[in-house]
Amino acid sequence: MIGVSAGRLRAYLRAGVLSPEKGTRGELRFSFQDLLLLRKAEGLVSQRIPPHRVRRALKKLRERLTDEQPLTGVSLGTDGPQVVVHERGARWQVESGQVLLAFDKPDTAPDEVPLVALPTRTAGGERPAGDVVPPTVEEIYELACDLDEADPERAESSYRQVIAQAPQHADAHINLGRILHERGDLPGAEEHYRSAISIRPHDPTATFNLGVVLEDGGHHADALEAYRRAIGADERNADAHYNAARLYDLMGDYASALRHLRICRDLARRQR
Repeated sequence: MIGVSAGRLRAYLRAGVLSPEKGTRGELRFSFQDLLLLRKAEGLVSQRIPPHRVRRALKKLRERLTDEQPLTGVSLGTDGPQVVVHERGARWQVESGQVLLAFDKPDTAPDEVPLVALPTRTAGGERPAGDVVPPTVEEIYELACDLDEADPERAESSYRQVIAQAPQHADAHINLGRILHERGDLPGAEEHYRSAISIRPHDPTATFNLGVVLEDGGHHADALEAYRRAIGADERNADAHYNAARLYDLMGDYASALRHLRICRDLARRQR
């Protein structure tokens, strides 16, 4: 509806600027306020503000506001490559907190970001014109996250750049592994999942994903062990319990299969 890719949406979630609830099947349910905020954020991106800067600004703004002040109630605009807030006739930069003085057009109404429906955005993330500062590792990673769904090949290239500069970047290994996994490159995916686990031994996502890629490759015993470790890292991982139950069932251990199915059912009920 608002032209936000799944990769961009995940980046906003990681930044903590959205507050979705979980449905009965674990799906994310976004409020009307979340949708309004996404439209405002994409309005800033459409005015050539890099996505990572929009997220950083919204995160800082969220930290400054009280619980009673929603982000959607703030009037946002741009000043060159900066996100600014219009508040009671004054303007200030979100990231630095610097107040901006309007010398040229004091009587002109602030140019707020339009809150209109946006068309589907093509893969972007370009830096502002004239900015020659090389992107940081985190900026390259965020760009890769933005490209995840729209352009997996460019996302893969960006994740590889991150890993080349920061081999211990576990999240880049996980995301690159997922891209390779979806492409059918099981050995490549397994390599990056294991790299992430070597960096963060108790990472539930990397461990669960490793279980899935091992199961897809027919290595059921190894996959079951990975699911066990994923449950050890996060006992509320309903998907890991369900997958473990299926493998126990295939191996003839019906008691263990039933136990994990019951846990999966109980977790689903708690999320209602």
